[in-house]
Amino acid sequence: MQVNSDLNASGQNVPTPASGSFSDEALWSSFKTGNELALSILYKKYVQRLYDYGMHSFRNHDMVVDCLQELFLRLWNKRDTLAQVQAVKPYLFKAFRRILLHQMAAQRKFSVASDFSTPFEFLPSAESTLIEDELKSEQIRKLKQCVQSLTKGQREVIYLKFFSELTYPEISEITEMQVDSVYNLVSRTIDLLRKKLQITKPLVSLR
Repeated sequence: MQVNSDLNASGQNVPTPASGSFSDEALWSSFKTGNELALSILYKKYVQRLYDYGMHSFRNHDMVVDCLQELFLRLWNKRDTLAQVQAVKPYLFKAFRRILLHQMAAQRKFSVASDFSTPFEFLPSAESTLIEDELKSEQIRKLKQCVQSLTKGQREVIYLKFFSELTYPEISEITEMQVDSVYNLVSRTIDLLRKKLQITKPLVSLR
């Protein structure tokens, strides 16, 4: 199966990617019955977000792409045994994260030349470009410097919350942390950034 195919091999009635009339849950149910187009729509909807997430943590294009292919091929091959998922977005992030971590562990084991303990890093994105259009270059420089000083866990939850727009329960499911722990970590990280940037008002809403 090619996960980016638009072929409706099963002949079932599913929406085109442009229609947006079916929920993720409905698409998941359809894909589980063998509908390739349903999985293709989910792929097109989330592949860029998953890629960005993988690149933020791994910074290896080929490996991230390989992990993405493995994720969707696994889903297709195991569709008959997969449970019905109501929250598809966090499910995909969590499954992708596990594959990435497995690959990172494998690389650490078999490659002594590479360092895969690099902290969670922010790469240029559409969001950061918009921010740079609004803020002065010196502010951006300070913000990037502050972000680089965060721990891996702090960077990860900030990315998931404010770049991927996931909820606290969803982040909890992905990172396998308690919801209260996720909220507290995000809150402390925002406070830390605010102090480092010497900003007196809140940077963002934590809701």
